[in-house]
This record gives sequence, structure tokens and C-alpha cells, in this order.
Amino acid sequence: MTDLAWELAAKEAIRDAVLRYCRGVDRADPELIASAYHPDAVDQHGSAHFEGAAIGPGIVALVQASRVSLHQVTNQTIVFHEPDRAASETYYTAWQSMERDGVERMLVAIGRYVDRFTHRGGEWRIADRLVIVEHAQLLPADAVLPTSTPGLSCRDRSDPSYGALGT
Repeated sequence: MTDLAWELAAKEAIRDAVLRYCRGVDRADPELIASAYHPDAVDQHGSAHFEGAAIGPGIVALVQASRVSLHQVTNQTIVFHEPDRAASETYYTAWQSMERDGVERMLVAIGRYVDRFTHRGGEWRIADRLVIVEHAQLLPADAVLPTSTPGLSCRDRSDPSYGALGT
């Protein structure tokens, strides 16, 4: 494999790990979240800190109350420090419903995932993550409209995406 082909394949594997994490959070799937991390990884998630096997369940516990969760990732910079070590900075927007004072509101958070990746056992996974929240805001509930297909989206493995994509 040429150096360019190796680099492109490694970057795609790193991007895939970030996307698995986002999908895992949005579907409240601790196993899918964990698949983005090495077993001894550390996640500094705002005021929460998770390590190893506690990362997937811990992050799900943070977002479990949200009826809706949707992550979008945009700009991503990936730098290789050695053939088995890389760092990335990924910009994100997270939309999550939450109840405040008996009213469902939408939390919009924008920020960055600053990740250290390592390549072990043939896989690129997160070894250390720092979640930086640049801005977060609760939107008022006065403009909530019905979804296009009520009940179709599920925050678990009954979501239609699992049937299409598999587990």
C-alpha cells in the first residue's frame, strides 16, 4: 500500500470511529459508543469523566432522558504523529431534547471533539477524548412542530437504521 493509500485508509477509519460514536449517542447504544474507543480509553465529557468500560454506559446515562438526539459533525482535522498514533479535532453540533420546568426544550450545543487515536489490533480507536463545548443554548418551546412520521425514530436498537445498517 502506498503512503497516500495508507493515510487515506487510516483517515477514513478515524472518521468512521467518530461517526460510530455520534450514532451510538443518538441511538442511546452503549455498545456502539464503546466501539469507537479502546478498552482503556478516557473521555473527559464536560464535567463528566469516563474511563474504559464505563464510557458507553456513562454517556448513555447523560443523554437517556432526551427524546430526540441528533449529532452532526463537520470540519475535521487529522494529523498522524506516528504510524500508530494520530490526533483529530472534529467540530460538532448536538441537538437534544430535554425537559425543563415541565416543558420540553431543545438543547443546541456546538463544540469540538479533541481526540487522540491509536491503532491497535488492526483498528483505529479513540484513546483519549476531550469534549469542548463552545456554546450551548436551550431553545424556547413555543415553535415545536410535529415530526414528519411520529414514532418512527427510536433511541434504541428498534430504530429503522439498525434494520438497514445492521448492528
